[in-house]
This record gives sequence, C-alpha cells and structure tokens, in this order.
Amino acid sequence: MKISYRQMSVLILLAFITLKFSALPSLMYTVSGNMSWLTALMLMIIDSIYVFIIVGLMKKSGEKNVYEFMTACLGRFLTRVILFILILKYALVVANVSKGMEIFVIENLYSEFHWLIFSIPLVILVAFMVYKGIRNIGRVGELVYIPVILGCVYIMIKAFSGVHLQSAFLPMFEYGARPIFDSAFKYVSWFGSGTFLLMLFGKVDFSDKKKFTIFNHLFFAILLVQLMYLIFYGLFQITSPTHAFCLSDISQFSGGDSSISELSWLVVSLWIVAQTVQLALYSFALTKAIKYMFNIKNDIVPILLVLVFIFTWSYLGKITVRLEEIFYNPISSIITISGAYIVPIIICLGYLVHNRKVKKQKLRVNGDEKVKNNI
Repeated sequence: MKISYRQMSVLILLAFITLKFSALPSLMYTVSGNMSWLTALMLMIIDSIYVFIIVGLMKKSGEKNVYEFMTACLGRFLTRVILFILILKYALVVANVSKGMEIFVIENLYSEFHWLIFSIPLVILVAFMVYKGIRNIGRVGELVYIPVILGCVYIMIKAFSGVHLQSAFLPMFEYGARPIFDSAFKYVSWFGSGTFLLMLFGKVDFSDKKKFTIFNHLFFAILLVQLMYLIFYGLFQITSPTHAFCLSDISQFSGGDSSISELSWLVVSLWIVAQTVQLALYSFALTKAIKYMFNIKNDIVPILLVLVFIFTWSYLGKITVRLEEIFYNPISSIITISGAYIVPIIICLGYLVHNRKVKKQKLRVNGDEKVKNNI
C-alpha cells in the first residue's frame, strides 16, 4: 500500500521536529553557546535540500524500490555497501529515539517506572505499526501532527513572557563561527532527518502533490524548531546545559511551578506520541534496509531483529554510564554524514551516469535502425 504525498510531507515534518525538542538544545549549548540555534538552522536547511534531492530520485524511480533502483544505477556491490551504511544510520536514530523516550518518561513522569514496563509495550506497538506498513504510520502521523504543533505553540506562547532575547543572544560570535561548525559535527547524529525517505521508493503516490507541498511542511518545521530554541535559550540562558529536556522544561517554566501543569502535561504526552511515530518510521526504514541487504523474502524476520535491537538497547542502557555519549562521538557523526549526506549524492550521481548511458544506447540503436531502413 502506498502513502499519499500529504502523508509523506507530514512524516517529514515530524522527523524534522521530534528529536530536536529533547536533549539536543542543552547539549549543543555546551559547544556553540548562544549560537546553537544557528547550528540547528544550518543543518536543517541542509537536510531540507537533501529532502528535495531524495524526492526527486523517488520520482525517477517509478515503481522500483530503493534496492532495485540502486542496483540498476550502481551495481550490487556498491548497493550493499550503501545499505550497510544506512542500516547503521537508521539504528542510531532508533536507539536515540527509544532511549530518549524512556529516560524522559522515567525522569519526568514516572520516577519508579521499571524499564521493562516501558520497553515491552513500546516494542509491541512498534512491531504492530511496522508490520501494518508505511501507510499505517502515515495515517497515525496525520492524526497527531496538528495537535502536537498546536501544543508546542501553546507552550511557547505561555513561556514567552519570561524570554530575555538581548541578554541571552548578545554578544554573538565572540569566538568566531567555529563553535557553530564544531557543534554541527558533534551533534549531527540528531539530524539527517530525511534519510528515511530512501526506503519509501515506490511507496508514495504523487498524484495529489498540487494540494500539499513539501516546502510548506519543511518551512514550518524549521520555523517551529527555531522558535522553540529561541524561547529555550531566552528562558534559561547560561543555565541551558542543566535543562536536559527542552519541551518539558519550557512547559514547567510556563506552568509557574516545578511540575508539568495541566494542559502542558497533555502537550508533552502528545509529543511522546509523535516520538513513537518517529520510532516506528525509522524502525520501518531499518526493517526494509535489513530485508534488502540480506535478500530476505518477508518482513517478519527483519521486524524481529529490529525489536530485539530496541529491547536489548533498552536493557544495555541500565548498565551503561553516560549512554548519550554514544550519539555524539566522531564515529556516530561519520556514520550520519555518510548515510544522510554522502549516500544520496552517490545515488544521484549513479542515476545521472546510468541515465546518460541509457540515452546513448537508445541513440545508437535508433541510428542503427535508420541505417538499416536506408539500406
């Protein structure tokens, strides 16, 4: 079953915002300070460009899935190398989202929550969503994205009175622009937000593309993230690194007390639902990448492998110190840069070279036919 152009645009929007509202703002502040919002802006603009590159390739692929398309353009060996890189990238996102959700729920909502009580229902839910397919994930995304956006806007409006922009963001560039790029490299694992689109080749119906544009969703996603970051840094300023959860900490501030207040609590809960959609989306992508990589005929085995990965990761989190360091080390950054930014360019170049060869071959065949006709 295919998803609509609108559903794909909604999934792109959710992929662009969900990971950005948890620990990322406080982590980036330790490197790029009050210029962290510029780091996020730069990477999200780059991600947007890559979304259009990948969507362009999707349109060229027709009904082919990404494995068939890459094999035709790049050959089997290079295709499997690319799939291996993508598996690592998807696994990073799945690990980041699942562990981030668990830590958030335990530290902010249920302090005595056992990891099994969280992990088992989550694994079952993700398994069901992935098994039902990308259309199911797209429909859930359609249901939740407007309430999530409205809730985020509500929290930002409530908190805006406490924002001090001048003292929070001036002066800037005290150490030049280098902290922006250092922060971008260190935390790039939270970006590459459109990479999941590579597993949607042949699964999108572009017939309704005039009604809903990807550009509008991308623009709104970037705007929403930038506003959230400006309010977060404007509220907490140099204490930003001590506030581990962006959205919930803003909601606590706007509520006027140390606990998540009534409607703010509902908004944060909706954001957890949005993260569940993100987890299902990248679990779907990881499942497909494993299936293509090892030439598995059905989805059951890849789904089970992904679920074991999520469950094992949740358990390892209990015995690992400073688990989040896994996501901001050079190896994770290199995996993300390779999977999110280098791989699409390789596929694009492969398609252009392959298409040029096909055109030359057609011209040669047409020329031979003309010669035969003249004879």
